[in-house]
Amino acid sequence: MNYIVLVKQVPDVSKLIPPDAWDREKGTLRRGVLDNVLNPLDVQALTFACRMAETDERSRIACLTMGPPQAKEVLWDSLARGADEGVLLTDRAFAGADTIATSYTLAQGIRKIERDVFQGSRDYIIVTGMQSTDGDTAQVPPQIAEELGIEQVAYAQSFEFNHGLLRVTRIGPRGMETLVPDRFPILITTPVWSEPIYGSFHRARRARSTVLHEWDAKSLQVAADRIGLEGSRTQVYRIFSPSEMRDHECVFPKDMDELVELVEKKFRSQGAIAASAAEEAYCLDGKTPTRRGEVWVYIEQEEGVIQAVSLELLGEASKLAESLNQKVGAVLLGHGEEHLCDELIARGADKVYWADHPLLEDFLVSPHKKVVTELVLRHGPQVLLFGATPVGRELAPRVAYRTNSGLTADCTKLEIGDYLKGETRLVGILKQTRPALGGNIMATIMTRGSKCQMATVRPGVMRPRRADPARQGEIVWVKPDLREEDLHLKIASMKPLASRKSLADAEIIVSGGKGLGSRANFDDYVEPLAAALRRLLNARAEVGASRLAVEDGFRDHGHQVGQTGQTVQPKLYVAVGISGAVQHISGMQHSDTIVAINKDPNARIFSYAHFGVSQDFQAAVPALIEAVERRIACKKQPRAMLATSKS
Repeated sequence: MNYIVLVKQVPDVSKLIPPDAWDREKGTLRRGVLDNVLNPLDVQALTFACRMAETDERSRIACLTMGPPQAKEVLWDSLARGADEGVLLTDRAFAGADTIATSYTLAQGIRKIERDVFQGSRDYIIVTGMQSTDGDTAQVPPQIAEELGIEQVAYAQSFEFNHGLLRVTRIGPRGMETLVPDRFPILITTPVWSEPIYGSFHRARRARSTVLHEWDAKSLQVAADRIGLEGSRTQVYRIFSPSEMRDHECVFPKDMDELVELVEKKFRSQGAIAASAAEEAYCLDGKTPTRRGEVWVYIEQEEGVIQAVSLELLGEASKLAESLNQKVGAVLLGHGEEHLCDELIARGADKVYWADHPLLEDFLVSPHKKVVTELVLRHGPQVLLFGATPVGRELAPRVAYRTNSGLTADCTKLEIGDYLKGETRLVGILKQTRPALGGNIMATIMTRGSKCQMATVRPGVMRPRRADPARQGEIVWVKPDLREEDLHLKIASMKPLASRKSLADAEIIVSGGKGLGSRANFDDYVEPLAAALRRLLNARAEVGASRLAVEDGFRDHGHQVGQTGQTVQPKLYVAVGISGAVQHISGMQHSDTIVAINKDPNARIFSYAHFGVSQDFQAAVPALIEAVERRIACKKQPRAMLATSKS
C-alpha cells in the first residue's frame, strides 16, 4: 500500500498578522510578508501515514502541495519527517483558486502521481489534515474525493490493518465508528491524532538533496476553465477587521455592586435591545433578482431529533426567503422520521423534501450526497444552508462540487444584498461573512458562476424562530435510487460517545482561561460564580473554557468555547482569566452581554466586552460573588419584612 499526503504552507497564525499583509482592494493575503509553516494538521496526517506505512516495508509516501516555488520548504520539511517523494504543483495559472478550483488541480496531481510515481497502481491511501489553519474551511479534502470518485473517512482517530483489510475508527455523528472500505484508493482526514513525527538533522540534510517533482498546468493536462480564478465559484467581496463589527466600548464600573446592577438590567432588557438593534430587512423594491429559486436548509437529525443548528438555520432561511419573496425548503433524509415534517413546517419550512430509505438511517456521505445532489439539480434552489458541523463539513463540499456550486464555510453572518461595480450588477445575492486566518480577519464572500449559493453556518450564531403549530406547508415525497452494492464504505461497528454537555442552550456562560492556573481554581472560582448568577437571574448557567485551559486539563473538550470548540451566543458571557485570542473571540463575540475579568488592562478581551474588571481573578471573583449574593438578599428582604408584619 502506498500513500499520498496532502500538505500546505500556511501563515503562522500564532503570531500577530500585520495590517499590511492584507490587500483590501483584491481581498487577498500577501503571504510573502508573513512567516509560513507546514500546516499543523498536515503534520498529524503525515504522522498517520507514516504509522500506516510501517505495516508494509514496500510502502512509499509521496507528499503533494500546490503553491509558489517557495512552497518547496514544506516538502523538504515533510521529507525530513519521513516522506519518500515530494511533488510541487506550481504555475501562475493556479493563482486565485478557491476550494473548488484547488481541489480539481490537486486531484489532477494525484492522478499523475498514480501514473508516474506509483506506476499505475491504485493501491494507495490519500491522507490529509482535517483543515488548514489559514482557511479552516475543511472543503478541499471532500471535494478532491468527489473529483476522484472515491470514498472519504473524516475525523479518523486510529486504524488497523489485518491481512490487507483496513479498518478505520473515526469520530462519527453518533459516536466512534469503525469503517471498512472495500476498494482503494480512499481519502482519510485526521484531526489532532498523536505526537507528531519530527525531522532529524540527518534526514533534513538528505531532504535538501532530494529531487522534487515540479509539475505545471501543461504537464497536469488540466482544463484551463477549471483552475485558478477562472475555475473558482466564490470570490471575496470585502475583508475587514473583526473590530469593525463592534458597536460598543467597554465600561469599567466603579465597584462590583454597580457591575451587578448593570449586568442584571441589561440581562432583563435583552429582548428589547435585540429588537431595537435589528437591521433593516433587504427589499427587492421592484428589482429583478440575479438568481431565482427557493431557500433551502439541510436538516440534521439524530434518532428522530432535529439538531439545534438546523432549527437555527430555518429561522435564518425564513428571513432570507422573505427578502427574496421565495419559499423555504427543508431537506430531510432518514428512515422512518416522517413525523419530523410537521415540526419543520411549524418552525418555518414551506416545503419539506422528505427522503426515506434504509440506507439513509446512518450517516454515510455517499448516499446522502447522491440524494441531496439530485434534489438540487432537479429543483434548483438559489440558496442551500448546512450546519458547520462534522456532518455539514463532510457533506456540503461534495454536494457543492457535484453541482458546480460555490460554497462558503463556517459563516457567522448571512445577508441579502446587491453588488453593483462597473459592468457587474448582481441583485439580491447572498453575502456570506466568515472569519479567516485563525479569526484575524473577517471576509464577506459571494458566489460567482453558479446557480446555487451554498454555505455552512456555525452552530449557535443564528436564532431559531418559535414553533407555530398552525403553520401550513407541503411535504414533497422523494424516492431515493439507492442500492447496497453502490456503497464502498460500510460501518462495521459504532460505540456511542458519552453525552457531552452542550453550551449552546445556556443563557449564562462563565468561562475560565489558562490564567486561572489550575483545575482547582476552576472549581473554587468559576463554578461558584456560575451558580450565583444562576440564582440571581433565574436562568440556565454553564461553565466554559478556553482552548488553552482545555489543553492544560482544567476542563474537558465538551466545555471548550472557540473556533475549535463550540460557538455560543448566550445572553450573558463572563470571561475569567481569558486574554482574548482570536480563536476564542470568534466563538463568543455574538453574546448579548460580555463581562471580562483580567488583571491585564490591555488584554484584548476588553475590546469585545461590554463591562470590564481589571483585577486579579482571585480578588475580583469572590468580590463579584458577594455583590451577587447581596443583590439576591436585597430582593428577598421585602418579602421577609412582609411575612414578619403579617405575623
